[in-house]
Amino acid sequence: MTHTQSPAVQRVPSGAAARDAMSPCAYVTPELLRTGDPDEHDLVHLSSADARFTVGSWRAEPYSEYIDAYPGDEYARVLEGSVTLTGEDGVAQTFSAGEAYTMRRGWRGEFRVVETLTKQFALYIP
Repeated sequence: MTHTQSPAVQRVPSGAAARDAMSPCAYVTPELLRTGDPDEHDLVHLSSADARFTVGSWRAEPYSEYIDAYPGDEYARVLEGSVTLTGEDGVAQTFSAGEAYTMRRGWRGEFRVVETLTKQFALYIP
């Protein structure tokens, strides 16, 4: 049996294949950056026609930023590295490889990549 991809069904790459397919991107804005250089890369796997729903992979080097209001609802699974999210209430949560988290639209706090992070995400921005 030959394995080929259909335009309607696509395999999501992982590991080295995903890293090799990523392109530079810039989600982190200079005005929110606190420390480090995220040197971001991403790969969009699926996006709705109106671009309000996106599934992708994202990689960033260690950095921190303060987010005033997260723009959408996100589900993320950490593939490599770790990230610490500290809400405005001071509660810090760290997520490492193999763990997943959700973030609600409007979340406010520090987003800190502790060690080079690769995550897969599903994001809806209303």
